[in-house]
Amino acid sequence: MNDTSPRKDYWSAWPKRFLTLLGPAFLLCFTAIFFGPLDIVNSNQAYLTFSAGDLVPAFGLVTVAGTLALAAIFAFLPGKLRGLGMGLLLGIAVMLYVQGSFLNGNVLQKLDGNTFDWHDFPRQTLINSLVWLAVLAVTVVLGWRFPEPMKTAALVLSLALVAAQAVALVTTWVPKQDDGPNYQLSGEDQFLFSTEDNILFITLDQFNPLIFEEQLEADPSLRETFKDFLYYDNMSSCYSFTFPSLMYLATHHYLDTSVPTRQAVYNAWHSPEAEGFFDALHDRGYKANLFMEANYAAIGAENMFGKADNVVEAGRLVVTPLFFEFVLDMSLYRYVPILLKNAVCVSTGGIVDLSTFQGVTKLRINYDFRESLEKEGISLTDDHNVFNWYHMAGAHFPYVVDYEGYYIDESKSNREMSLHGYLVMLDVFFQYLKDAGVYDDATIIISADHGYFECFQCVGMIKLPGETREAMEVSHAPISQEDVMPTILSLLGADYSDYGTTFFDWHDGDRRWRTTRVWGYMTQYPEVEWIGNLDQWDAEANGVDRYNVFGGFVYDGDRDDILNKERYWYNYGYADFIEPLYDSFY
Repeated sequence: MNDTSPRKDYWSAWPKRFLTLLGPAFLLCFTAIFFGPLDIVNSNQAYLTFSAGDLVPAFGLVTVAGTLALAAIFAFLPGKLRGLGMGLLLGIAVMLYVQGSFLNGNVLQKLDGNTFDWHDFPRQTLINSLVWLAVLAVTVVLGWRFPEPMKTAALVLSLALVAAQAVALVTTWVPKQDDGPNYQLSGEDQFLFSTEDNILFITLDQFNPLIFEEQLEADPSLRETFKDFLYYDNMSSCYSFTFPSLMYLATHHYLDTSVPTRQAVYNAWHSPEAEGFFDALHDRGYKANLFMEANYAAIGAENMFGKADNVVEAGRLVVTPLFFEFVLDMSLYRYVPILLKNAVCVSTGGIVDLSTFQGVTKLRINYDFRESLEKEGISLTDDHNVFNWYHMAGAHFPYVVDYEGYYIDESKSNREMSLHGYLVMLDVFFQYLKDAGVYDDATIIISADHGYFECFQCVGMIKLPGETREAMEVSHAPISQEDVMPTILSLLGADYSDYGTTFFDWHDGDRRWRTTRVWGYMTQYPEVEWIGNLDQWDAEANGVDRYNVFGGFVYDGDRDDILNKERYWYNYGYADFIEPLYDSFY
């Protein structure tokens, strides 16, 4: 007897239903999972240490798997529900494309990890939401009422939009430049210390004296952590952004704004000041390891070669699950409606932080410092002395550290929690050093790359070998980031006469003229090329002005004086002097 039951008809027709749904399913996955990530990476080849081609295998595989899964799931829908499902799938796929290509407008600023308040854009948000609802309503109704014509329309429209994106990707493709080794900073020896001499330099991003003092007030137990330190509450930063603050701290060389930034950074790292500092360390038996973001300190780790001892030659990019999730979020930020963007907002620099390569241990700016410390523990060596520089996120987004210093999801943390977590992280670190018997004789300097809007100065703290205190001592001496390298050289017993003054040359009550610089945009100066910080798409078309000047400030007071000057800059565009930029990293 022939089985002509509805159940058999349902299953015999399933492959056909599956095939008709492949078009919209592929458009959705191709746009968000394949084109978006590849377009972002392809547009930033000058900034990244890997190419868009490195993403093709993993992201292509997930695109295919996602397409098949979506088509299979929707193919199970019975009767008219299947037409409704096709309309919904097509509507979402089309709107992702439309949002990314036409609807972001001036709401979509250059990504830096900061979420935005969509209430500041009520009209755009409302219109954006209504467009999404209207298109989805139309495609769902058409799929419900006219399922057969919609099959053809879905296939044609999907193929057309996929083709348009494929052509755009091919015509703008930047081939990988095989112009030398892929140098990266390894984190392999971040917990290896000498049994003899250790110099540890710790910079916490945006770590200014005001928020440090607030944390000590809120949690007095932290005072025990820093009781052996001399705390300088009047330390000036040379720049108010991570780049080129890290570059200056590592090279003692200001950014030359009269030449292209890449050339200026190369010149700084190959300057007599930088060469002399690292030679002084190496001549005295130190290994110098820099655990930081190479892009912010040197554009690329190749500039650190021969100076930082943890520069290694790496292999190809390894697409880890965390890296994949991060890049997918970057892509979705472009495509989802305004109301949902904050749910996938990430700090664009994270694509570099999360990049791992064959043959090298890569750090994530030490977000997971405590976990790694507890897992690996402290190791000791008699072979060499140690100079370790740790750059940590501190008070800077993304906030991915909890109150006790453990790595957590960004949605569960905030600035206050993260900052406290990093201070606890240092407390745990110091305890490990004490248990290993190397804390007492270590030189430890704690500072920041820059401050923040509530206080533009940076914290300065130092603990010298064999120095103990009953409580943290406070100094109001007017020190500066200019003093960091000469201070370290003086502790090495090296000649620092060509580098300036040390922390110890300044005392309470001294007056000192200090200079700091901050990026800005001024219409009366020429537009400049954007060469550095990650640019997901044509940001100028979305209302973002590329910084084209430094505003410079000279002061001889304290934190309140520089705060007032820089606030005047942000409010009125006034500075003591202006330095036009050749090009812009931000």
